[in-house]
Amino acid sequence: MEIDRDILNWLLEEDNPGVRLRALIRLCDFPEDHKDVKAARRVVASRLQAASDLSWVPLKGQKVIYNLTALAESGLSYEDVDVKPCVDNLLSAPYFDANCGELMALRAMVMLGYGEDARLKKRLSQLAEAQLPDGGWLCLHRVRKMRKIPKSCIRAAMHGLLLAGELKKRGLYFSGSEQLIQYFLKRRLFFRTDSPTQVVVKHMNEVFFPIEYFYVGLPLLLDALAALGAGEATELREAWSLLEKKRNRDGRILLEGTLPVNKSYLPKERVGKPSKWGTLYACLAYKSMSP
Repeated sequence: MEIDRDILNWLLEEDNPGVRLRALIRLCDFPEDHKDVKAARRVVASRLQAASDLSWVPLKGQKVIYNLTALAESGLSYEDVDVKPCVDNLLSAPYFDANCGELMALRAMVMLGYGEDARLKKRLSQLAEAQLPDGGWLCLHRVRKMRKIPKSCIRAAMHGLLLAGELKKRGLYFSGSEQLIQYFLKRRLFFRTDSPTQVVVKHMNEVFFPIEYFYVGLPLLLDALAALGAGEATELREAWSLLEKKRNRDGRILLEGTLPVNKSYLPKERVGKPSKWGTLYACLAYKSMSP
């Protein structure tokens, strides 16, 4: 599907530097050494709080993962911001739980350019080994306490799907991708298997951004599935149709949910208003299906 020129020009405006940088690279296919890409990188690095204030780098926990994700979503890489101490801490930790936060961190690190790092590849191997028969994951500290093989948690599966999609975009492969695709196709992306009209988790069928441990929005999920080659599956027709209904008359995707002001790690967008992030991911999803 061809991207509307007016929408592309809107995404390329300078009021949201992260969206502009991502659009230049992923939608316009500009090379890294293009003058506009270089200029956009400098703007993002100077304006994004996670890039200009690195006081979070030595810390641990959610704040670190959200700041890494802020850098990644805004199109930066480890060459733009010195996150090595933080990444070293994450990838050298002896304990791996396959939980939402860890999967979210792995995706951010892949987007920041660590996809070929041997330590990250080891984590991906551990993740594949921890994949449950239904295609998803459950925190390993919980699995180890259970006598029977449990069902997975869809929240972890969503973050695993985004991770697999980002790997595929970079020519890398997660060995559990096919099982993960089937996990979501079985649910027509966001419906319960035992109640075909009930959404499994809040916001899965909405435009929610930025992502957090428990919630991932529709445009990002479709983008990941499209990147993995499943975008045209008949099971996703309803999801694509729903995404189109979230556009205003200018074709811009409207934001339906976001983090509280004090928890958002990216500049806020207003619920009910056109979302550049939501529109960007919709465009990325459609581009992945283009020949």
